[in-house]
Amino acid sequence: MTVIPPGAQARFSIMPGPNDLAAAIGNPGVNVVSTPAVIGLLEHASHLAIRPYFEQGKMSVGTRVDVAHVDAAVQGRSLEAASRVIAVRGRHIVFDVLARQDGRTVMEGRHERAIVDLARFNNRFADLSATTAATKRDLSFWYDFHSPWSYLAATRIEDLAQRHGVRVVWRPLHLANLIDRIDGRRVLDENPAFLNWYKQDMQDWADLYGIRIAYHPNFPLRPSRALRASLYAERAGKASAFVVRVMQAYWGEGADISDVDVLARLGEEVGLAPQDIVAATNDANLKEEIERNTNEAVASGLFGVPAAIIDGKIFFGNDRFVMLDRYLGGDAINRFAVGLR
Repeated sequence: MTVIPPGAQARFSIMPGPNDLAAAIGNPGVNVVSTPAVIGLLEHASHLAIRPYFEQGKMSVGTRVDVAHVDAAVQGRSLEAASRVIAVRGRHIVFDVLARQDGRTVMEGRHERAIVDLARFNNRFADLSATTAATKRDLSFWYDFHSPWSYLAATRIEDLAQRHGVRVVWRPLHLANLIDRIDGRRVLDENPAFLNWYKQDMQDWADLYGIRIAYHPNFPLRPSRALRASLYAERAGKASAFVVRVMQAYWGEGADISDVDVLARLGEEVGLAPQDIVAATNDANLKEEIERNTNEAVASGLFGVPAAIIDGKIFFGNDRFVMLDRYLGGDAINRFAVGLR
């Protein structure tokens, strides 16, 4: 029998990033760490406090959270969670939890977890999970790091898909090659008046989403290495986190995303092994896959990014994702653009 001693405790800290912000989960412009992100940190610290006492095949799951979010936390500064066992009721464990940043209390309260048999627990939901996964429709999201509009759309696409019960398939392509093959539109070659409006429109959308966008001083950078790394990230289950982080570094921080060391660092920030990112940037198979993606995009009738395809229907451009939201939700009020909840 698993015996958890009262007083068992643990601390756990993270450096919050853009995916931890309220803006990243559908609250545009609110650039502080979201309540669910802080709760997740407290849950993990609680799990760490009791993990050394588990018997083989046992694990813990959260059952109750009773906390107060008393102050805001920001990205880029260490956020620490502390948890201490205060009561043991059979297989149910009660914790005092506290999250702090820069000496300020961010969240405090109680949390409860239960000890479960992992195999038995997973078997209860295996059939349901398989059925749900099998019935989800795929939404292909086409992007290139070269496109600031892809950055804007990438921060929203997973939330949109989850609300409508569809699955995002992240599809990187080489935009410059696509444009060359179809003799497509090159926006930066347009007349100065249009180009000025275009940049203004981009900034207006960025402001709406609470995102900083500024042209890189060396724009355009070659995106090939980042595109290959994004394929590896997708296979590792980190496509959304990695793509958005690289986009943010390129379009908001002036980072050189053609540098493998920069990509390795960004990958590590979202939980990917740096050496695997470096290897992916020079992987011939991944290079060929980007080429196949680009060819498939041409065959599908795409002429730019960002674009989404579902049920054979194309939605092109960040602003047209308003129409995608409406299409997936029928006549529901569009919440994708205006951020209503």
